[in-house]
Amino acid sequence: MRVMRTIRTALAQRGHGALPSLLVGTDWKANSTAISKIDAAQVLIINGEGTLHHGKRKGLWLLEAGARVKANGGKVALINALWQDNPKNWGKLTSQFDLLQCRDSRSAHGLSEQSGKEVLWFGDLSMIQPAEAHDFPRKGITVSCSVNRAAANSLVNFAMRTNAAYVPVTSHIKHVSSHAKGLKRILRKTYAEIVQNRFLAKYSNTKLVCSDLEYMMELSQRDLLVTGRFHAVCMAILTKTPFVAVTSNSWKIEALLGDIGLNPARVQPMGALTPDLLKKDWAFSDAESRAMEMALPEWSNSAEIMFDQIAALVSNPTK
Repeated sequence: MRVMRTIRTALAQRGHGALPSLLVGTDWKANSTAISKIDAAQVLIINGEGTLHHGKRKGLWLLEAGARVKANGGKVALINALWQDNPKNWGKLTSQFDLLQCRDSRSAHGLSEQSGKEVLWFGDLSMIQPAEAHDFPRKGITVSCSVNRAAANSLVNFAMRTNAAYVPVTSHIKHVSSHAKGLKRILRKTYAEIVQNRFLAKYSNTKLVCSDLEYMMELSQRDLLVTGRFHAVCMAILTKTPFVAVTSNSWKIEALLGDIGLNPARVQPMGALTPDLLKKDWAFSDAESRAMEMALPEWSNSAEIMFDQIAALVSNPTK
């Protein structure tokens, strides 16, 4: 939500508003409407996010959409991408693209080696706009979720054992795919509501929020966040909320901490999710605070330059 708002706002400021888009995880080859959108594109912007790792099928769909636009004579910008342990032929696909940008230096190095092209990098686009300032007194702990089911269960149990608030980054407990239609969607939504109601009854400390702004307001009132989500870490950094993270399904959290200069011990194995974890002092050191204050404005400036370059692709289609 936050990343897409940043992208749309930046492009609208450059004269490109109300742009068509495809839903995340769209198998466009099996969707005539999606194919029509892709074939009509003068420029395709691929928001890579955390999809392009370990040769995932949905990652290949993104790159193949870019290859189709290039074959049609259009331009392609792959931005905000994680890139980790991908097949060699993926590098060949990206070598055709006109702009490559990753959200961490490890990914940029790997993509540059595979594509043979220069790759820009700066932090995730969720961090480009500053957080709204709040002067709340900080108290207590928020525990968040994970893309990994086992890690998510461990985090829920940790929240209950420590009497912490459990606040997922999603507005729901069980996801219903936006690609499900008709009766299938109705049945899945009904089942998801049953699961969610049971969950909320069992775990009374759970709080669901509807937006990134609500989530950051929650973090702004806490002494600590414990999470398995990359974007929860991003929002903790924006709100200057100390955090501990468990490993996710890629190097994305470790890479973010390394690029800023935060203590790598903030990433812990799942086995560390015991009450003893809270006995440590997780407050940001002076060095960490200075590192965040330096990185965020630099990344914001880099993003402005990148969006200028993307806008130029539209303005100069023959270059």
